[in-house]
Amino acid sequence: MTAWRELPKVELHCHLLGVIRPALLESIRRESGPILVTPEALARAYPVCGLPAFQQWLEILRPYQCASAEAMRPILAAHVSDLIAQRVVYAEIMLSPSMFPRERGAMLDAFHRWRAWTFELEQGKIQIEFLLVVPRTLDAGRLEHDQAMCLELRREGLIVGVALVGVETGESIARFTQAFHAWRDAGLGIEIHAGEHSESGSVRDAIENGHPHRLGHGLSAFHDLALLDSIRANQIHIEFCPTSNLCTGAVASIGQHPIGMAKKQGLSFSLNTDDPGTFDCSMESEYETVAQAFGFGPADFMEVFRQSLAARFEPRLRYLASFSAPV
Repeated sequence: MTAWRELPKVELHCHLLGVIRPALLESIRRESGPILVTPEALARAYPVCGLPAFQQWLEILRPYQCASAEAMRPILAAHVSDLIAQRVVYAEIMLSPSMFPRERGAMLDAFHRWRAWTFELEQGKIQIEFLLVVPRTLDAGRLEHDQAMCLELRREGLIVGVALVGVETGESIARFTQAFHAWRDAGLGIEIHAGEHSESGSVRDAIENGHPHRLGHGLSAFHDLALLDSIRANQIHIEFCPTSNLCTGAVASIGQHPIGMAKKQGLSFSLNTDDPGTFDCSMESEYETVAQAFGFGPADFMEVFRQSLAARFEPRLRYLASFSAPV
């Protein structure tokens, strides 16, 4: 067995929607569980190669984009089980606010039930934390509502961060600045998807107007050495998603991915699946890809583990004593 498979792992960048794959839907259906899309319909979206194919995959899964927490329960259960099997000991998962009722009391009640059930899934083997996604396309009225909702969920100890997501169009994220300040002041971690299918200016805008703790993808930053200096100076962690970037065409080949450069530059980064169901990947396959393409060995992966754990948004580690590797 490859040595790195037994190493502890951390995943910081994964969308719960992106966990869904035909085999999972078939498994849920076989157990008489509720499914909103048939596995046969979703299977027609594979393989996901390029942005148009990814958009088609999203379109087929539209019913799950506004699914309730109850509908997403078997999705999370399967994912947590998979993470445990891969020796992932800490994971942060991005959720859509649409999973929960908009009314304050009902929203808090539903989220508390979701959180309590997640504790049961952990089995003392993995720590699961949640981020709420904030789409770039969010209108002003919904942003005001979601800003308050995130603050309320933070006060209740139910989420650890927020993630700005969506296609980068070149528009500045300055209109989100006030919300980012409020969230940071409340102790929420700030993650911004930037530099995936855009020029380096998108990353610079994210840093200047969002002051993130972490960047999702951040690929185009590696075309600008001054920008990398800013990332280092601001101690911003980069969440790399190699297979996702390859499948969507963000990089032409795995050899062109900036992971090797990030290592040489001494930047803090993690390895993540992004959407494991979409791109037919796992934490183990990401490690294997990086080992083969960039020559990472156990010592390199342990450094990635340490950097990833240090970049987490929840400071308290519930099961640290059970981790067999030093942190």
